[in-house]
Amino acid sequence: MSRKKGTKVKRAVKKILDKTTVDDKVMEHINENRSLYNKILCYTKCYGGYLLAVGAGCTFGASFWWGLGLLVAAGGWAYWTKNTCKL
Repeated sequence: MSRKKGTKVKRAVKKILDKTTVDDKVMEHINENRSLYNKILCYTKCYGGYLLAVGAGCTFGASFWWGLGLLVAAGGWAYWTKNTCKL
């Protein structure tokens, strides 16, 4: 019985989404401001490790293991972005 109910809900949601143009409007807005979004993504990719490192420093006071995990994640982030990020 729940299987039929689930398929009816899925069909109803699909009909509603097919009637809207929200996704087209969002993509149009992104295409108009493509360089801005690319710059935001690049800075996040390049400098997100710093946020992890600061979080690790703040977390060390509460839990050594969580802080160590965030510190390792920040190191991994730095290693990953070393060769892939070009501003």
